[in-house]
Amino acid sequence: MAEDSTIYKLHAEKLIANGSNWVTYCDCMLWALRSCWLSDHLTSMMVMQTYTNIGTVNSITPEMQWANDKATTMYTIVASIPNSMFTNIKSKITTKDVWDALKALYECHTQMVLVKTSQQLQTSRCSKDNNVCKHFNKLTNLREQLGVMGKSIPDNEYASILMGSLPESYTAILGSIAAAAEMSGTTVSAAVVVKIATDGYN
Repeated sequence: MAEDSTIYKLHAEKLIANGSNWVTYCDCMLWALRSCWLSDHLTSMMVMQTYTNIGTVNSITPEMQWANDKATTMYTIVASIPNSMFTNIKSKITTKDVWDALKALYECHTQMVLVKTSQQLQTSRCSKDNNVCKHFNKLTNLREQLGVMGKSIPDNEYASILMGSLPESYTAILGSIAAAAEMSGTTVSAAVVVKIATDGYN
């Protein structure tokens, strides 16, 4: 149940139209609503027991307080989504209906984008005529996109992806990286791959 002094502190990340930040958006929205005791409206259409337990306060019944909090919650969500999405959910009656509609659309879409972005990261290759620095920037961007969607790429795995994306002309450099790591008993870090490969390119 929201308190008047906390309602205006609500702030949630804006949802990008293509849903690429859905995971982060969803988490931020949940945190924001929980901070004001409003998250019950995402899962229930009926007045919760916590409201009835408090009873009538200053002539405001549990039903009235629930309706007020419902309006606050729904407005918070609507203010954070693209206008194009609003047209799809504006007919929904309850906050739960709105939230369920968003989840149905974006969770499926996010999974598709996640698969496509993962494939791009794994299959991107730098030809011998390409700029290695720009190539690494592209891979970094793809990795960050995956992170926003909730899929983290461990550093050692990312280092392997970087090494595997380089042209054959870097075979000697990659061999020295692998040998140095084996001798020191450590794993190759992405930062080391980037530094040595870009130094070689420059």
